Amino acid sequence: MTTAVRDRAPAVPAAPERTERRPVMLVSFDISFDDALAQSAIEAALEAGSELLICLAVTLPTANANASARRTMGNPVVREQMQRICDAARDAGAEAKTVLYNSPRPMHALFGVADSHGIGLIVFGPDRRRYGRLRFRWHLRRIKRNTSCLVLPLE
Repeated sequence: MTTAVRDRAPAVPAAPERTERRPVMLVSFDISFDDALAQSAIEAALEAGSELLICLAVTLPTANANASARRTMGNPVVREQMQRICDAARDAGAEAKTVLYNSPRPMHALFGVADSHGIGLIVFGPDRRRYGRLRFRWHLRRIKRNTSCLVLPLE
C-alpha cells in the first residue's frame, strides 16, 4: 500500500496504459474525394497517432470474360488526388500510404480490406455531388452495418 505525502510527487510516476493504435481508412469508389472529409481523415490519423490508408476501390467488370482480365488503375485524376492527400498527410506528420484494389464487388472488398488491416475508423469520402446523395447514404449505411469500427460521416 502506498501513502500520499502532501506537496510531493510519488517516487515512481504511473505509466499510462498502452492502447493499440488502429489505422484510419479514407475510401472512395473511383470518384474524387471530398476535401473536407479528406482533411478530417488526416486530422483523425494525427490525433490518434496512427497510420492513414487512402483507398480507392475500382469496380472490375465481369460481364465480358476478356474484360475481367484487364484490371484498371482507376481514374488518373483521382489517383493524382490520392497522392496529393498522401503528401499532405505526410507533410502534417502522419504516416500515410495509398491502396488501390480492383473487385467486381468493391463494397465487399472494402470490408475485407478493413478487416485485414484492423481499421479503427473508416472515413467514407467520395464527393457527394458526383456520387449521388441517395447512393452515398445507402453505401454509408451498408458500411456502418457491416463493419465493427467507427464510420465517418456520422449522418
